[in-house]
Amino acid sequence: MSSEKKIISIKKIKANQRNAQKSTGPVSIAGKSWSRRNSVKHGLFAIDVVTIGENKLQFEEFNKQLIKELKPIDMLSMQIANKIAYTAWNLRRCDKIQSGLLAYEMQSYEADEYKNKLAEIRHSNFAKTDETKVNYQNLLMGLAFIRDCNSGNATIKLGSYETKLLNRYTKLIEQLKQYKEEKYEQR
Repeated sequence: MSSEKKIISIKKIKANQRNAQKSTGPVSIAGKSWSRRNSVKHGLFAIDVVTIGENKLQFEEFNKQLIKELKPIDMLSMQIANKIAYTAWNLRRCDKIQSGLLAYEMQSYEADEYKNKLAEIRHSNFAKTDETKVNYQNLLMGLAFIRDCNSGNATIKLGSYETKLLNRYTKLIEQLKQYKEEKYEQR
């Protein structure tokens, strides 16, 4: 019986491979436009810089100011400067996402039936002058972090995205500096 399952499984695999060769993906402009957004979950690596819930005018002003500070000297340096602006915008988004994560977890905790079980921390090794109370906001933030680590690790994932964005940002800044120096030396 297991050999029959393997034969059926192999047949299915081969049929899937043949069908995959025939797949061309979306054909219409609307279909292509829709499918390019399939992987957008958090917007940190989105093709469109401004995403749902963000203000396009704020981005345009942010972009304009940053381009002004970066002082591109030609079209190529302008492209690098725009990538820097896009990456900087995504780094700002990371801060908003992190704030949202903490707010969500804190609200979840506030609704939790066990919240009243927290009290002052007492330990025999504490001196009489040692602090035994934690600022409530700090406590909520710490609990939010713990809850996230125990479940989805969204904070860790966000940190990973932010690190990638910071690396990209740093490399782009360096690339722009080098390009401008080379252009300056050629003059």
